[in-house]
Amino acid sequence: MRHAILGAGGVGLALGAALARGGHDVTLVMRESSRARYRGMIDVHSALRGDHRVAARGVDRLDEPVDVLWVTVKAPALRAALDRVGPRPAPHSVVPLLNGLDHPRLLRDRFGPRQLVGAIRIEAERTAPGKVTWNSLFAEVSLAADEGGPAESDSTSDLAGDGRHPDTGPADGPAAPLAPLQDARPDPRLTALAEDLTDAGIGCVQERDPASVLWHKLVLLLPLALATTAADGPLGVVRRRPALLSLLRDTAREACAVAAAEGVAVDERTLLHTLDTLPGRTDTSLHRDVAAGIRPTELAALTEPVLRRARDRHTPVPAIAELTRLVTERELRAQLPAQHGATYRKGETS
Repeated sequence: MRHAILGAGGVGLALGAALARGGHDVTLVMRESSRARYRGMIDVHSALRGDHRVAARGVDRLDEPVDVLWVTVKAPALRAALDRVGPRPAPHSVVPLLNGLDHPRLLRDRFGPRQLVGAIRIEAERTAPGKVTWNSLFAEVSLAADEGGPAESDSTSDLAGDGRHPDTGPADGPAAPLAPLQDARPDPRLTALAEDLTDAGIGCVQERDPASVLWHKLVLLLPLALATTAADGPLGVVRRRPALLSLLRDTAREACAVAAAEGVAVDERTLLHTLDTLPGRTDTSLHRDVAAGIRPTELAALTEPVLRRARDRHTPVPAIAELTRLVTERELRAQLPAQHGATYRKGETS
């Protein structure tokens, strides 16, 4: 299949390199400034997977037919990035790999049923245009078909410059979860994507419930992102500070409770075990971006949907609220904001 990747940051470059190395046609849709410095090769540095280079075409606007459009920009850059995708011809499938819960509605408004729901677990960081350091041995994508159920409540606030997605303002009522698939037959688009990802050496899990895809990543990422940013260091630093470690674990429990209130079951014991056993070097892009003074960050995209749903479902989340407050204060104390384009310098970590 022909793959286009919107967003040549850490995740986009790692995914593009893997697909290209697996023999698939890959086009990177990049900002003009990055495209000017890109030389048509993705350089991958990985102590675990081996250093390698693969060819992938770069463009600053997608106006050609593709089978799959992977959306790998960060949440605050989503609306601007979509301007680099022409209205015709539309991709056969659109797979967002953003963090958070709100982006499916915006993409559904643009692409309709062509949108799938996806999440990726990977640790990768862009170091220069076309250059990526892939820090993790693992890489896994979860996918589900989106049957068009409302991802949000009826609130209609627009995407704001502070990184919020549509409908991140106060909701008028409880938010409805993404609708699970009603048909037990596998979606042929998911099967085809799983085959291409397998060729690329990336694991793929096909889910029937799109809400589960988003929540199962968020319950892990949210406590990690907030705690590492509050600690201004990787997970090992968090573990040396008992109060922060307690907040991390409580945040994980609260995230599971909100997910359950939304109809998504998460194994809390397994989640806590994962948090307890992750390497101490584990870090997050939210921490790196806050420390570097990059604005806007993904803080709002990670926290506001959860806090809003907790309020709508009458689920107490004091630990999430406290860590959000600590991270917000750290953002205010960090160095002066860099230009918005700098958000593309980092990958995402989970």
